[in-house]
Amino acid sequence: MGATAILTAMGALAFGSNADRAEAHAQMPQKEIAEIVRSYDIPAGPISTALNSVADASGVRIVYDSRLTRSYRTRGVSGSHSLAAALSEVLSGTGLSYELSPNGKSVLIVLAQAGDTRNDASAGGATPLPTIDIGSEPNRPTSRPGSGAGSQGPGDRHTGYNAVRAPSTLKTDTPLLKTPIAVEVVTRQTMDDQQAISVGDALLSNVSGVTPAANVFDLFKVRGFFNTVGNVYKNGLMEYRLRNLDTTNLQSIEVLKGPAAMLFGRGEPGGVVNMVVKRPLETPYYSLQQQVKSFSGTRTTLDATGPLTEDKSILYRFNGEFYSTDSYRNFVRDRNVFIAPTISIHPVEQFRMNIDFEYQNKTWVDDYPVLPAVGGRPANIPVSRYLSAPTVMTTMPDHFDRKRIAYDWTYDFLPDWSLTNRLSYYNVGTRNENVTGTSFNAVTGVLNRALNYFPGYTDRSFATNLDLKGKFTTGPLEHSILLGYDYFATFLPTYTYYFYNPTSAINIYAPGYSRLENPYQKPVYGVAGQKWTGVYGQDMISFLDDSVHVLLGGRYDWTDYGSNRISSSAYLASTSYVSVHAEAFSPRVGVVYQPLSWLSLYGNFTQSFGANNGTTTALMPLAPQKGEQFEGGVKAELLDKRLTLTMAYFDIFKTNIPYTDPTNSNNTLLIGKARSQGFEFDLTGRIDDNWSVIANYTHDDVRTMQGASSYNPLTLITTQLAISGSKLAASPRNYGNLWVKYDADGDLLGLSLGAGVSVYESSFGDTANTFVLPSYALLNSMVAYSTKIAGYTVTGQLNVKNITDATYYPTSTDRYTIQTGTPRTFLGSLRVEF
Repeated sequence: MGATAILTAMGALAFGSNADRAEAHAQMPQKEIAEIVRSYDIPAGPISTALNSVADASGVRIVYDSRLTRSYRTRGVSGSHSLAAALSEVLSGTGLSYELSPNGKSVLIVLAQAGDTRNDASAGGATPLPTIDIGSEPNRPTSRPGSGAGSQGPGDRHTGYNAVRAPSTLKTDTPLLKTPIAVEVVTRQTMDDQQAISVGDALLSNVSGVTPAANVFDLFKVRGFFNTVGNVYKNGLMEYRLRNLDTTNLQSIEVLKGPAAMLFGRGEPGGVVNMVVKRPLETPYYSLQQQVKSFSGTRTTLDATGPLTEDKSILYRFNGEFYSTDSYRNFVRDRNVFIAPTISIHPVEQFRMNIDFEYQNKTWVDDYPVLPAVGGRPANIPVSRYLSAPTVMTTMPDHFDRKRIAYDWTYDFLPDWSLTNRLSYYNVGTRNENVTGTSFNAVTGVLNRALNYFPGYTDRSFATNLDLKGKFTTGPLEHSILLGYDYFATFLPTYTYYFYNPTSAINIYAPGYSRLENPYQKPVYGVAGQKWTGVYGQDMISFLDDSVHVLLGGRYDWTDYGSNRISSSAYLASTSYVSVHAEAFSPRVGVVYQPLSWLSLYGNFTQSFGANNGTTTALMPLAPQKGEQFEGGVKAELLDKRLTLTMAYFDIFKTNIPYTDPTNSNNTLLIGKARSQGFEFDLTGRIDDNWSVIANYTHDDVRTMQGASSYNPLTLITTQLAISGSKLAASPRNYGNLWVKYDADGDLLGLSLGAGVSVYESSFGDTANTFVLPSYALLNSMVAYSTKIAGYTVTGQLNVKNITDATYYPTSTDRYTIQTGTPRTFLGSLRVEF
């Protein structure tokens, strides 16, 4: 090669003191050292960065000649590999090699006890890892933290917008290119660049096929579908009936497309959203950020992590937030306190455990979307106008008090075999009230309203699962299996709420707010609960030189869900509780063909089974939902794995879809069958060391296939019945998003510029298709500058959202429930990291 490359590994592979590790290491044969299997998640990027990651993951000390590596890049490595296999994958295509014995010319790995320097190959031009920065090109300034291609920045932020770890929603370490499922990931860097405070802020412009749903809970439509139970998970466990989801302690947000019942049960056929919590780091890291925003908003966040013990077997991380803001809407204000400590325990190489705590206390003036349609479009009134009842909402603001404890542990009991257990319990105390529209006189502008008041109730939810993963070979077939069990239970004890219908009417063009309301009228009593138990298994079979992968899986669910039939008293509510039992089998079949290492073609067939939250007028639980999907697509890893491309065609059928009866908000109606058929495109990652991109497009036709059997076309505007052929509410047929970021270098190193656009086609606003939500486009931008001051990394940033101050309506459910979009918003921040 014309130059000398020396790669030397020293140090420990077992736990204990440094000397003990070195001694144990030295007593192991070199072949055995090289064949120890560990999990690696190393993105594409410079060879030097990848070797650093190998050193961290394997526990060895690596030395090499940086003159040879500075011009090379690696495609990265993901999954479980031996040290030898990981090095081979990292060095693939570079012309570099390695050996287990020194020869003075090629990359070498040797063993050494503490203090033994006989085999220390450190020489002029060699750079040790990970104690000092390696692989830096002479005369090139160091990138600002987190700005290198796929590099790891402060707080475990990885740039390029590409996920560097296999999504946890798959519950396996199979690379995405080899899975017949579409998964998209919103990274921590994406959230930071766009200053996404809520989960909705992070999701809606960065993933195809995801749109908002107008609801008191945080619900998202994925591929056109959602349900009132929710499709949001945290670390693989359901977050039931939650609201106000925050990004403070999130490392990433994953969206698994299509029916996910095989892995999670209770799933939506469109897909599920999984929030991944930040994990403690071995390297101490501290971040303090202050944000200010339009509408008198301030937000302070703290992130601190590091080891609690000298051997780094116990780590901690603490995330906290205080957020206070008014709103573009009159009378509305919000205050939120959130703290989330986490402990990680890693006493031995084979076992690791995380324990999470969360506490959230939030008080806010309710802003449920109350806006009627006039003729064929939303009423033309200022978006700042408040159409609820401020005399009630401001004197008795909503309050939310949530406590959550969770853990997950994994034990690698054999090479390629592991056992994982997750568990969460949370208790949510809530007081809230909201106003809904019931009818509207377009001539006079008078909106009739109903008031729902919940003086206080408590949700208690418990979830757990157990996963067994393993790999083995039968002849020419490689198997990767997953066997699991999960359980979920939630219970809402006897509660009281007040349904005041009608409350006072309001003129939307000349509202009056002086009238006093009495929310304590018409008490209603309720009890609700549900239990889910499921067992599942799947086998990923690979053959033909690892170019074909077949996924075979199935799940069986047992569920009991119920509510009370009599609501006139607390006693009758508890004694009239009725539970409905249901069970179902949900299969999943998929196939992947990988003609090239960077390209795969895939297809799948899946079914789902899910519960409905709500009751009929007879106070009977709703029938369960069922879904079915056919999907096919293409995946590619471009530009040395810096860019990830997914294109998918899907065809989904879903039965028993709930929607609120517009004439009685306590009643839920069902659509017999609906279909979502469309195409998605996602391109995410880094084009080069300077340019990053997120681009997505969705074409989705979502409509009713089996609706009301009889109806009067002249009264559809009031009955709001879903009929065959009608589009589902707020389901645009075409929409897309583009976000581009530029990280400067040279004399402008530390400067970042970003800009994005979101475009949505018009859509019908109700299930009866009697009015239209207009099309709209939103422009967003970002500028940031990061520098070192007295050893601290200081970053100033400004984001402007909805630059043109467009008026838009992102979602609705009926003619009286239309959500307005946020006007132009400025969001500035100053972050100090060290």
